[in-house]
Amino acid sequence: MTDPINMQPSTSNHFSADRVNEFEPQTLSLTPPLENVYFKEQNQPFSCIYLLNLFLAPDMTRYLAETSISDDVYSLPVHLQTLICEARMEVLVSKQNNHPLEGNAIKRLEKVREYIKSVANYDTAAIINTLSELIRDEDEMSIILEQ
Repeated sequence: MTDPINMQPSTSNHFSADRVNEFEPQTLSLTPPLENVYFKEQNQPFSCIYLLNLFLAPDMTRYLAETSISDDVYSLPVHLQTLICEARMEVLVSKQNNHPLEGNAIKRLEKVREYIKSVANYDTAAIINTLSELIRDEDEMSIILEQ
C-alpha cells in the first residue's frame, strides 16, 4: 500500500490516526455542530412542486400519464409516495391496454385532492399551505384515505 501523502510505500495496512486527526480541528472550525444546522420552515420555498401541479391540474389522470415523477415526490411521506406511484401505474396500464380507468389509487388521490381544495376554499395560495400541513400530518392523511 502506498502512503498518499509522501507517495512512499507504507509499512502498515491503514493510515496513521495522527494524520487523520490533524484535519479534525480545521473541519470542526468550518462546519457547525449538527444541532446548529436547521432551516426555518416559514422561510423555505414549497418543495413539493410535482404534487402541487398534480392537484392543480385540470385533468389529474392526464397529468399522471404525460409527466414523469420528479425527485421531490421522494421527499414526501412514504404513503403519499406510494399513492402517487400506484395512481400513475394505474393510468399508464389502462392507457396501454386501452381499458377504461377503474383504479382505486386514482380515486384515493382524487379524494385527497378534493379534501385539500375544499379546506383551502379553492384558493391556490391556501392550497399550498393546506398541502404543507397535510404532508406533515400523517394521521390526518390516513383519516382522509379511510373515509
